[in-house]
Amino acid sequence: MLHPFAQNLPELSDKQLDEKLSELTKKYYQTRNPEARNQIQLMINSHKLEQSDRQIKARLENDNKGLDKLIDIS
Repeated sequence: MLHPFAQNLPELSDKQLDEKLSELTKKYYQTRNPEARNQIQLMINSHKLEQSDRQIKARLENDNKGLDKLIDIS
């Protein structure tokens, strides 16, 4: 489930995304309020999903480039 306030994640750089994820994880372990923890966990999940999507896209782009050099149709 995506958090409604995590709308601009694609606009963040990889470094900013990592920093935000680290900050949210720190806040998650600092709070004892279960409702706040639930909301923070939703934000963490949204950030991790964005990271995963970026890694998959990068892997697909790299895989396609590697195949182009292997196949020679001349």
